[in-house]
Amino acid sequence: MLLKDKVIVITGSTKGIGKGIAMKAAQEGAKVVASGPEPELVKALEKEFADNNYTGIAVLCDVTKKIDVDNLMLAASKKYGKIDGLVACAGIIDPGHFEDIDEARWDKLMNVNLKGVYLADQAVIPYLKKNGGGKIINIGSDCSLEGWDFLTSYSASKFAVRGLSQALAKELGVHNIKVNVICPGIIETDMWEQLDKTLSELRGLKQGETWSQTVAKIPLGRGGKPEDLGNGAVLLLSDYSDYITGCSLTVGGGSAIH
Repeated sequence: MLLKDKVIVITGSTKGIGKGIAMKAAQEGAKVVASGPEPELVKALEKEFADNNYTGIAVLCDVTKKIDVDNLMLAASKKYGKIDGLVACAGIIDPGHFEDIDEARWDKLMNVNLKGVYLADQAVIPYLKKNGGGKIINIGSDCSLEGWDFLTSYSASKFAVRGLSQALAKELGVHNIKVNVICPGIIETDMWEQLDKTLSELRGLKQGETWSQTVAKIPLGRGGKPEDLGNGAVLLLSDYSDYITGCSLTVGGGSAIH
């Protein structure tokens, strides 16, 4: 087990990519502290941990609120005595014409995708320092590497996450804290299902064509699954990544090669 007895906190992990990472980390022996803003999903995930005999808890957390994020880290430390790693995964997407994105829409996305990462990273650092080091993974996107049409706010937020992570990797190396980014490609989640519908409408395509056209360009010939992201996260959280920091790991079957 690559993560045996490591305590891993994961934001935005009650569904989608975050849940895939949480379940894979638990399978690899981690003590997982999952979180999300929806009470029913938090409760369901904790039950799923128990049903699978995984070690883990799920905590209600809105990543845009500092008190929630601080309490998440405190809950992890109180329950398991330490924190070894963080995956900052909480994120939303809001496709549309740039001219139509008003200030409220812009701020809502940035508060989750960028402020949420800032708050989580900042909150976990004291625990990692106390632990003698650790791992931070911030979740980016293919849009961290190349902006997408009709995803201007999302692309801006994910470029910012990548820049933040690179700067932190340089700043925190002296404390034995490694900071990396995982950049998912197109992944089979509810978010991508809705995104395909909206982007297809914006591009004048039939529903499903955005997905099929994007998959057709992927060298490995398929869209990803949440567990694919889990595999990448396990690598970067494990001891095998102890000399890797400042890296942007693309997990998309070759959808973004840079």
